[in-house]
Amino acid sequence: MSAVVIDASAGAEIVADTRRGRALARLIPRDSEGWVPEHFYAEVGGTLRRWVVIQRSLPEAKAQEALSGLEAWKLRRAGVASLLKAAWPYRHNMTIADALYVALAEHLQAAFLTDDHNLVGAPTFPETVRVLRLSARL
Repeated sequence: MSAVVIDASAGAEIVADTRRGRALARLIPRDSEGWVPEHFYAEVGGTLRRWVVIQRSLPEAKAQEALSGLEAWKLRRAGVASLLKAAWPYRHNMTIADALYVALAEHLQAAFLTDDHNLVGAPTFPETVRVLRLSARL
């Protein structure tokens, strides 16, 4: 079974069941095991909040469904404390929150599902991490 690390940019789209989220979900191999660092849940919750409260692009009822889907999603979780040392070298080109996903993907030798094109374009993004992503336009 292969592993796929899913970041919050992809996770929020998937649980909100957006058009982009459905396309991202199709990129996850059927035989794979999804992995996230623990802060994934807070980041996805923060994104959903922004879409409801600030951007007003997601109805409250849809956000509630997304939160239920997030809670039910069977993902393996990694603690962030054990990933911090591996994430630290990326501090100059990505946030520590983003670097934790990258460090986890490296540790697991996993594919990395993201919708953050700036992240994978960072100068220090490791070439050894296989990225699953959509084109910028969809």
